[in-house]
Amino acid sequence: RGLAATVAHIAGLLSMAHLQGKAMVLADQVAWGYAHGDSCEGFECYFVRWGACKVEHVGLQGAFQVGRSAHPDVFAMVPPRFAHKGIFWWRTVLLPFLFRIRPDLSAPGAPLDVDGQMVKWKRPVVGVHVRVGDSCNKWAVHFNSSCVPVSEHARAALVMVRRYAARTVFLATDDADVRDQMATALQASAPHVQVVCAAGALADKTHTSSSFNAHGVASAKWIEHRLQDNELPKRLVAHQALMDLLLLARADFLVLQLASNLSRLALALSIAHHRRIVPFVSLDGATCFHWQLCCEAQPDGSSTMC
Repeated sequence: RGLAATVAHIAGLLSMAHLQGKAMVLADQVAWGYAHGDSCEGFECYFVRWGACKVEHVGLQGAFQVGRSAHPDVFAMVPPRFAHKGIFWWRTVLLPFLFRIRPDLSAPGAPLDVDGQMVKWKRPVVGVHVRVGDSCNKWAVHFNSSCVPVSEHARAALVMVRRYAARTVFLATDDADVRDQMATALQASAPHVQVVCAAGALADKTHTSSSFNAHGVASAKWIEHRLQDNELPKRLVAHQALMDLLLLARADFLVLQLASNLSRLALALSIAHHRRIVPFVSLDGATCFHWQLCCEAQPDGSSTMC
């Protein structure tokens, strides 16, 4: 499971634990592909510890277990005292709580020093998530299609640039070619706009996942599988994804793909950072409260997993 999908799933588990008045304990045997294992274990490699409890320290009387196959309605529950605020508000509380980066990783000069990355930004900034690579596999499987092309992202970014006089477009992507494509697409209509990516990112993660054809159909492994098999540098891949999320949250406006857990998480982090909903557009549909693709989305926010 991907980084953002994992955080979204755990947010649902945390919600259920809160509703039951119990502690959330993650099984020790649960492996997370992004954990590099150097002087840390699991999620603590990057995030502030979520709790001190371990399986061996917790009495199992009255406990309940939830696996990956939980029904989506499980993740739609909101504590009664917050029910009037709705599921979107509740998820926006849970996700930033889990996504607290360790201080030693976010300090000045550290790998996840957000302020250092934003030094060259010229405000206002449009943050754009361009979904490519193995993530497009589900689009091929479920919708007989491919991911949204860069040209559509550029068109949406240009709308934001013109409406809000933006001066920088920040790209969160794992394809090194996307920056040049976006810059070329914006050059004629907005030559004053600079297009930037996170500095020091792992070059072209999509290329390293060459087992996927142009339509995203898998012939071998997902990136997460390759991480588990130590075919990719876990620390660098994780730092790129985390930095992209942190920088998207700092943008003034957003162009997202809310079918993607990464875009959903970026929106939640943005709301927590700005303490309001910034202007945004989704190029592939509405958000949803669970950790899978949203199918049959309804006006009340309900949807099915697919």
